[in-house]
Amino acid sequence: MEENKKGTNQERVKIYDKDMYISQEKLRTIILIILVFVIGFVAGYFSKDVIDENKYNSNEINSSIDARRRTK
Repeated sequence: MEENKKGTNQERVKIYDKDMYISQEKLRTIILIILVFVIGFVAGYFSKDVIDENKYNSNEINSSIDARRRTK
């Protein structure tokens, strides 16, 4: 009788451990997805600033080139 109780206890622990493992994996997946989104958002935000700055610089360069062509 005692052996039977020990066996069911171990099975319950195995099931509990399995459920905890599944929960941990789900949580890890959710955290990974959020982390990838945040990294992508930050990278996109900073690249937008760089692109806008390059557009401003290229407009300046184009206007100076146009001004030099007009003077020739």
